[in-house]
Amino acid sequence: MAAGDRDVSHQNILGKQMLAGGLAGMLADGVMYPMMTVKSRLMVQGGGGGGGGGGGTAALYAYKGPAQAIYSIAAKEGWRTLYKGYSTVSQIAPAQALYMATYQTAKKTLPGGESNPMVHFVGGLLATLVQSTVMVPVEVIRQRQMVQTSGEGSYTGSMHVVRSIYQQEGIGAMYRGFLLAQMVWGPYNAVYLPLWEATKRACVWYSGAESVEKLSIHYELSSSFLSSAFAAGLTNPMDVIKTRLQVQGKSNVNNSTQYTGAWDAAKSIYKQEGVSGFTRGMTSRMLWVAPSAMIMFTTYDQIMKRLTHRFSV
Repeated sequence: MAAGDRDVSHQNILGKQMLAGGLAGMLADGVMYPMMTVKSRLMVQGGGGGGGGGGGTAALYAYKGPAQAIYSIAAKEGWRTLYKGYSTVSQIAPAQALYMATYQTAKKTLPGGESNPMVHFVGGLLATLVQSTVMVPVEVIRQRQMVQTSGEGSYTGSMHVVRSIYQQEGIGAMYRGFLLAQMVWGPYNAVYLPLWEATKRACVWYSGAESVEKLSIHYELSSSFLSSAFAAGLTNPMDVIKTRLQVQGKSNVNNSTQYTGAWDAAKSIYKQEGVSGFTRGMTSRMLWVAPSAMIMFTTYDQIMKRLTHRFSV
C-alpha cells in the first residue's frame, strides 16, 4: 500500500473512531446522568462548618447511601433535580471523540504493539489529558448545578453557571481541578484500559471466539463492567478531592469551603471526617462509572463494527 493510501485509510479509520466515540459517550452520559448527580452530592456532603467542611452541604442534605439519596431528591426536590445540568450532555460528544481518537491513535503509533499493557497505560494517560481540555469545564458547570438545592441565588441553568463563574471568579475557575482530573482519570484509565483489554482476551480464550472483534456482546458487557468498577473504586479518593474543589466558588451560594488546593482539601477531609471521608460516594461512583463504561465501550465497539462493515476501506 502506498504512503498516500495509508494516510487516507488512517484518516477514514480515525473519523469512524471519533464518530463512534462521540455517539457512544453521549449515550452513556445521558443514560447514567442521575447517578452522577447522586455521586457528586454524596462526595461533597461531609462535616460542615469551618473552611474545610463538606462543601457547606451538611445542613442541606445528609444521605445515607445512593438509594436513599435518589428517594430523598425525588421526594423533596422533584425527579428533575437528578438532571440538573443535563444540557451539558451535548458537550460529551467532542470530549469522548477526542478521547477515543487519541487512545486508538496511541495504540497504533506507540512502540510496543497494540496488545502491550504499557501502550494501553500511556495511551490512557494521553487520551485523558486531551479529553480534559473539554471535559473539565463541563464537569465544573454540571457539578455546580448538581450539588445545589433550589433557593435564592441558585444557578438557573448551564449558561447562568458560565456567566456567574466568569464574572465572579474568572475564566480560570472553569479549569479548576484540571491537574486533579489527570490524577483521577489518568490512574483510572491506567487500571481500566489494560484490565479491559486483558479481560476481553481472556473472554476470547474462554469462549473460543476467533478474536476480540468476534466476541459475543455479553462478554463485552461483563468485561467492561467488572474492569471499570474495580478502577472506579480504586480512584475514588482523588475524585472526592476534585469534586469538592470544583464545586466551591464565590458564585455557588450553597458552598462554604475555602480549600486552597488539593493538599489542603485532603488534610481538611482527613482531619474532620477521617479516612471514611475519602470513600464518600464510592458505591454511587462505581454504579455510575461501571455502567457508563459498559455502555460507552460496548456501543463504541458495535458502532465501529458496523461502520467498518458498511464503509470498508
